[in-house]
Amino acid sequence: MKAITIKQPWASLIVHGIKDIENRTWPCPKKYLGQRVLIHSSGCHGKKFEINMPDEQMKQAFSLISEKSTAGKWEFGAIIGSVEIIDCVMNHPSIWAEKGVYNWVLANPIFYERPIENVKGKLSFWDYPGIKEVKIECPECGSIEIAVEDYTTAPFSTYLHRCNKCEHVIMESEWHVVK
Repeated sequence: MKAITIKQPWASLIVHGIKDIENRTWPCPKKYLGQRVLIHSSGCHGKKFEINMPDEQMKQAFSLISEKSTAGKWEFGAIIGSVEIIDCVMNHPSIWAEKGVYNWVLANPIFYERPIENVKGKLSFWDYPGIKEVKIECPECGSIEIAVEDYTTAPFSTYLHRCNKCEHVIMESEWHVVK
């Protein structure tokens, strides 16, 4: 899958569904519009960062930022989730959109309960091999879920997902990909 590196706290705000825009000086390539990409939090270990947000943004993000900051739970140098890039515009009405730059419109975020740690990021879009997101059906409640097939875990691949609706743990023997 393709991945993109984003600094904290923005990466966490995106995968938690709080920040719906990624601001860039360059337009999102058309081939990535409508695609799901992995969100990699940059590896700025131990550096202090200042959160400079207007009041409206701070109100929306405060609980997540407070919880992660006080508990020291920021993930750095890790793939922490994924999101769909559904559009690329300028001057989007979202409170997260900056003026004069490209606003990548994001939707359907997924936060990984267990991040993929110790991953070195790159500029622009980059390939992260070994991860594939698939749609599966929960055998307990029938909910269609986006789950991760992780081929990087040795010696065996990981097929394990907790249903977001009924919390049933879907294991490899119950793993049925939906097209």
